[in-house]
Formats: sequence, C-alpha cells, structure tokens
Amino acid sequence: MPGKLRRRASRGSGLAAEARETSSLPLLEAACLAAGLPRAFGLEQELEVACYFELGVVAQWKLTQDRIAERVGEAVDPLMQLRSLAASFEPRLRFHVPGVIARWLADRPEQALTELRALASDDDLLVAEAVQAFGVRPQAESLGPEVLEFLMEWARDSSEFVRRAAIEAVRPRGVWVKHLSWSVEAPSYLVPLFEQLRGDRSQYVANAVGNALNDIAKKKPQLVLELCARWLSEGEAGPWQEHIIRKALRGMARQGDARALQLLGFGRLEVRVQATLQSENPARPNSALAFQLEIENLDAATKADLVYEIQTPGKSAGKSRKQRFRAGAIEIPGFCVSEFHIRERIFDRKAARMIDGPCAVLFFLNGEEVARAEFPLVRE
Repeated sequence: MPGKLRRRASRGSGLAAEARETSSLPLLEAACLAAGLPRAFGLEQELEVACYFELGVVAQWKLTQDRIAERVGEAVDPLMQLRSLAASFEPRLRFHVPGVIARWLADRPEQALTELRALASDDDLLVAEAVQAFGVRPQAESLGPEVLEFLMEWARDSSEFVRRAAIEAVRPRGVWVKHLSWSVEAPSYLVPLFEQLRGDRSQYVANAVGNALNDIAKKKPQLVLELCARWLSEGEAGPWQEHIIRKALRGMARQGDARALQLLGFGRLEVRVQATLQSENPARPNSALAFQLEIENLDAATKADLVYEIQTPGKSAGKSRKQRFRAGAIEIPGFCVSEFHIRERIFDRKAARMIDGPCAVLFFLNGEEVARAEFPLVRE
C-alpha cells in the first residue's frame, strides 16, 4: 500500500480510519436497508465484532466490501442487487460498490467492466476514485494487457471521469493499491491509451496521463523521453499536452536528468553562483532555512530549472540523509547579478530523528551543481 492515502486537493491530503464516535456505519447500514440488501440490519454490529475500529482505513474498506459481497450472494438476483446498491442515494454505500462488483464478478471481468463503467462517472469524486482502484484495477490484474481493449472504449467516453479511470486503473503505481506488475515491467502496452488522451481537453484527464508517465519514468525513462520528444516534434495535440509533458518529466528533472531538462527547454548556462545561509546558525530541527542565491549571468537573459538538495547527518557514518526539492523555472536576467531567496523547513520526524552534525544544501541549475552552503545542525 502507498504510504500516503491521497485525496483530491479540495478534500485534504489524506484519509484517516474511522473512529467509533465519528463512524458512518449507521448511515451505511440504513442505505443497505433501503437498497434491499439481505441481512442489512445488523451489518454495523457484525463489522464492530470483526474489530472494524482497530483497522487502518483501507482494511476497514476491504472488510466492509467483503461483508456486503457475502450478502449480495444471498439475494434472489445478485446482479440486480448490485445495480440497486450502485443506484443508492448514499455515496458512502456507492463507494463500496466497485469493490463488491470486483468480488462478485471476479470470474466475469467483461461483465464487471460493463457494470463499473456506469459508476465511473459518479458525481462524488471519491466514488469515482474507488471505481478505478477497487473495481477496475482487479480486472487489470486478472486480464493483464487484454484489459486495454475495453479501456480504450472508456478513453472515448463523454465523461472526463470515465476517461481518467481508464488511465488510473492501469497506472503502474496506483492510489490505495499495490503496483500493477505488467504495467511496471511492460509500460509500452499503455502507449495507445496515452496517444488517445494526450489531446484531451480536461485537465483532470491530463493530470492522470502525466502522473502515469512520471511513474513509468522511474523504471523506463527512455520510453517516456522518446514519447515526449515525439509529441513535441508533432506539435500540440490539445490544450494540455505541454502540461502532460511537464508532469511526465518532473521526476527526471528533479534528479537533474539532462535529457529531460533539454526537452523542457533548459540548456547550458554561463553563470557564477554563490549561496549563503541567512537564517539561524546553527540550524535546529523543525526550523525554516533561509538562503540567498547570488547568480551572475555571463550571457543573455534565460530561464533555468532550480533544484536544491538538503543533506543532513544519517545513522550510518559517511551516508547523509538527502531531501531534494524542485523549485521550478526561474528567470535570470542577462549580463548582471541577480538575487534569489529560498526558504525550506527541515523536519524532525518520529520515524527518522535528525542527528546533530554538519549539513549542507546543494543548488542545481539545469541539472548541474552550481553552489553549496554548509551549516551545523544542533538539536538542543
């Protein structure tokens, strides 16, 4: 499972497991009753007996979907029962339906995909997210690349949510789910999907394409570089193509990959750079570091990609803890000296406590290290 459970930007940065005092189980049980689910009354109590409130949020979802799937199997017409649940007024119930469909129709993936497509355009964004994670993703695991034959149809759907689900369901590194092995090892299977959607007019879809390509670049950078280079040479396919390419190459750019930076429009520079620490010295954990970069440009005005890396002492001798940040593009005036100011907080995390000792911040312009500033870190 991913370390962070992401939600939409408008809904916060993560999801917490339900607590007893704020539980939505009574609403869920009421919605199941209204949808005619067998043995709906008593669902809340059964989940509590199964230690629902002692589980993490994803485990809570899985337990709930298992229990609902068992009851669907007791219905006179299980398929009609699934559709009744999918049409529920309560989004908390609709959220669990994709996982139930995946369980109940595990041996009929084509039918499962048909039922899931109607749910993929749900007005509730969390329900739409559940479709690709808990509904379509299992079909992608069982069918392998054959699932793309169906998802190409999704990619032509009038709903941006359905089109996005086509990408997210086969993304190598998904949300709330484990990596999709065939997508990680052979991402070239996904190229037709990318080609279909690189001209999409929805930023929502474009973000999914760019994020999927960024995932692929971690293991297959050459594929992403060649694809982006070809798209750039062919011109704009849609309003978000440049946005897709920036998102696709962002990880490689952060690592200073010269090929990615060149595709993003960053070339070699003729500069002299000096970095100085302007904040408290020595630095302390959970404090903000403030730096000034003095850049003397010996050439004409240009833009540059700025990345900086904070190095602090690690547990092993001679091995630093490193955190790298991409500030993005900066405009550098020509034939003069310019000042740029940067602030970044250093955190003392419970899982990896910071250690006293010498630290440094390295600055990179267009992938090349141009300056460094050293400072000590003191905990007390």
